[in-house]
Amino acid sequence: MYRITELSETRYIHISGSDGLPLSVLRIEPEDPARIRGIVQIVHGKNEHKGRYAAFMRYLAARGYIAVANDHRGHGESVLSSDDLGYFYKGGAHALVEDLHEITLEVKDYAEKKCGKKLPVTMLGHSMGSLAARCYIRRFDADIDKLVILGCPSKSNMVRQGIMMVKLLELAEGKRARSRFAKLLIMGVSYEFRFRKEGLRNSWTNTDFDAVVEHNNDPLCRYNFTLAGYEEMLKLARLTYTGGFRPDNPDMPIRFFSGADDPCALSRKKIVQAIHFLQRNGYRNVRGKLYEGMRHDILHEKQKVRVYRDILKFIGS
Repeated sequence: MYRITELSETRYIHISGSDGLPLSVLRIEPEDPARIRGIVQIVHGKNEHKGRYAAFMRYLAARGYIAVANDHRGHGESVLSSDDLGYFYKGGAHALVEDLHEITLEVKDYAEKKCGKKLPVTMLGHSMGSLAARCYIRRFDADIDKLVILGCPSKSNMVRQGIMMVKLLELAEGKRARSRFAKLLIMGVSYEFRFRKEGLRNSWTNTDFDAVVEHNNDPLCRYNFTLAGYEEMLKLARLTYTGGFRPDNPDMPIRFFSGADDPCALSRKKIVQAIHFLQRNGYRNVRGKLYEGMRHDILHEKQKVRVYRDILKFIGS
């Protein structure tokens, strides 16, 4: 496959149609329109930002794709103040999904004008972004052509109780409060505890020590969610595994890529159940792949190039 060396990177602001919130967007693409094969829209995870995907976006762009990613509301540069990191604003999870759809339509229109033709769109969601992407297809699957799910949070029977707990804490402390207790119950017990002997916060995300340190030192990743942020994330998790899908694009290819040692997945059986859930809800082309020795953040693992290649193969097939 050819590689393109001449790339352009564009940063711009998209104004959310939900509430007027300025959303920060990054687009990386080949300069030559004749070399463009498709679009990949990246949906990042909790406590992340678009910049963490820049290397992967350049990889895709160098192989003929327009790669686009926005900072979710309350993440990265999509905030009115740094004090709002981890707060989804009044629009909440619903607006977050609407934001993604607006970006989809925007980049499709941009690409058609640049290339003179419509291009296929692949959405790629990681972790919380995979929840958002699966909530997205409940309404907007006709606007994308393929879906990639990375770092899939599996269905948990504790989501309902988690929402109730967070709401009680909100009554006592306020929606913008940052509760260590909520973080411990939602993130610490399930994820951090398993790898506590390694002595490095967020070891559950990656086997690469340096990648975890870089993540931990990133100021746009180093904050605790607000209680309202946790509530909205849990709402995404609840909706992801609620039935009632009515696919407009039932033959859309969907692929799950997951680290075999990802505690977010809970177990191999749970990943299979997540795949079967979409199949039962009308999607006929859903499969998955596990990577032995990898954890949650497979795009930053030591063997990330294997993952890059597998995703590229799926997108281009």
